[in-house]
Amino acid sequence: MDNILERLAGLRDRLAPAERRVADRTLDHPDDITRMPMKTLAAAAKVSEPTVLRVVRALGLRGYPEFKLRVAQSLVRGLPYLHREIAPGDALDVVATKVLDSTVFAINELRATLDAGAIRRAIDIIAKAKRLDCYGVGPANGLAFDAQQKFMRYGIPAIAYLDGHLQTMSAAATGPGTVALCFSHTGAVKDIVRTAEVAAEAGAQVIAITRRDSPLARHAHVLVHVAAQENTELTAPMVSRIAHNLVIDILVTGVGLAMGEPLHEKLRRVKDSLAEQRMHEGPRPRTTRKRRHVRKTT
Repeated sequence: MDNILERLAGLRDRLAPAERRVADRTLDHPDDITRMPMKTLAAAAKVSEPTVLRVVRALGLRGYPEFKLRVAQSLVRGLPYLHREIAPGDALDVVATKVLDSTVFAINELRATLDAGAIRRAIDIIAKAKRLDCYGVGPANGLAFDAQQKFMRYGIPAIAYLDGHLQTMSAAATGPGTVALCFSHTGAVKDIVRTAEVAAEAGAQVIAITRRDSPLARHAHVLVHVAAQENTELTAPMVSRIAHNLVIDILVTGVGLAMGEPLHEKLRRVKDSLAEQRMHEGPRPRTTRKRRHVRKTT
């Protein structure tokens, strides 16, 4: 069962302004919700009770009692220091604590919610791929590039497209045997959603690492749900990026195991090819020169 507070945080930006006030009141004071009648929450958020119900139903819940129960279950699992709680006047040690606590929470949340079946399907598809196109927009560019470098070492033709137009063009040129690996924290960025749609129409297998309830997820053949709770008003994505990187590492490790013994020779050749690029630490061995003896004349 996923964390309803994380799901609400991911849904927040797509809510109407009045509904967003319900979300903010819940996220700011989740412990109050478990003891709060619906009319009290409506009054605190300065909205009507039907507005509260719309938020509840947008989360896929049957009614307000289930909403209260799911909030209580999320609190039992622990609530992170959110990045949106970082204030301009925070001391550096407070900022560091909030960032670290958010990161620890995100890792534990990923452990609790990771779909092993989706991971296995993604590994199986990538291991058989003739070509792997890695897509990310904005901060997710780095995730696509990281995936490219790691899978390329396995001999999988992998490339990260970092420009929106190139992404769409490459997606249109895909087909059966190609895998489109798409990264997005929100899953609501137009460029990445369009790229996934075009790739699926062209016959590629689309693997999306994003939120379950996002537009990107709707175009995925395999969805790896990652919903790290993060607000980017003060900072660029941090916690969500770490969660996505961990998913990449899990997929890379799984694909390596699936490829078996033949992979070891490939990795050895890759390692040998990079050996000359490394700086050698420590003093270089001293070379001894033969002294030229000059004969003195008297």
